[in-house]
Parts: sequence; structure tokens; C-alpha cells
Amino acid sequence: MDEIRIEKIRLKGKHGCYAAERETLTEFEVSLRLFLPLNNAAKTDELSDTVDYPSAAAIVEGVIAGESVRLIEKLADTIAYRLFVRFANLRAVEVEVAKIGTDIGYDFERISARIFRKREQYISQ
Repeated sequence: MDEIRIEKIRLKGKHGCYAAERETLTEFEVSLRLFLPLNNAAKTDELSDTVDYPSAAAIVEGVIAGESVRLIEKLADTIAYRLFVRFANLRAVEVEVAKIGTDIGYDFERISARIFRKREQYISQ
């Protein structure tokens, strides 16, 4: 299966298990691997035959800037679902959501969750 990668979209949001995390903007980084057939796009040179990158990034932005959730796993799953709803030709997606430099009492650069989902897990065919 062909794929498109959009890597390290940097955004700020208010998400985390602790109340303080949901009150303060924290930096997030989201990467996408979008699996879809690209043979038509290669032949037609039409945007409608592929994934519109700005639209995909806007979905990510809407989730990260949107309603606060506790888990980055939830953010990743919500992004996957919304991508499937928006792009009918998308067959599978890998979403990685990383939380950058949050203070939880340990020294680390980032923590991330990566999920892989298939269209049929969300959308009936």
C-alpha cells in the first residue's frame, strides 16, 4: 500500500491526566502515516485522488486545540477517526502523538503514543 507521511506537526493544547496539565498550554507533536492507493493521483495529477495535506493538518490542529482529554492515546484515536471521515480513499493510518517537555517529576524529552488503525474499524463499508 502506498503512503503519505506528514511528520512532526507542532501544536499547543491542554491535555493530560493532571488538572494543571489541562489548564496550561503544552507543546504536542503529531506525525501521520496515511495509507491509500496513490496510482490514480499519479496518473490524474488531481488533488481529489489523494489526501489534501492542509486539510489533514487542520484535522490534527482541531483535535489538539479542542476539548481537553486525559490521554494522548485518546488524541491519537480521535485524529484517526476524523481522518477516515474526511478522506474516503484513506485505507489505514498511523498516528503518533507526542507530548513535549511536560513536568511530571521525571526528566525526559517527550512521551508519545503511536496507534495503527484500519478504515473498517471506524467506518462501515
